[in-house]
Amino acid sequence: IDIHGVELQLNMVIEECAELIQAINKAKRKGCIVNNKIVKPAILETGDNVSAWINLVEECADVKIMISQLERMLDQEFIDNTENRKLLRLQERLNKNTY
Repeated sequence: IDIHGVELQLNMVIEECAELIQAINKAKRKGCIVNNKIVKPAILETGDNVSAWINLVEECADVKIMISQLERMLDQEFIDNTENRKLLRLQERLNKNTY
């Protein structure tokens, strides 16, 4: 953040999120979702589904890194409190079976 600045970091967050969206869509198209689960290909397996799964994992890691950067630019305590509040609300909805 100190080296590249807030604006560039925000642009990178946007870019990485967009790449994750693309990776999710490609993984879906290439058959990485089976029986409502994301399936990790066998280690020695090759093909489009393997490269799609690997790309999905890599983009997930990139987004996690950029979210960490974003959290540094914002207020970590406020983010944590908001996350906890939202998780509690989600749990209440799941318990009631309402969304």
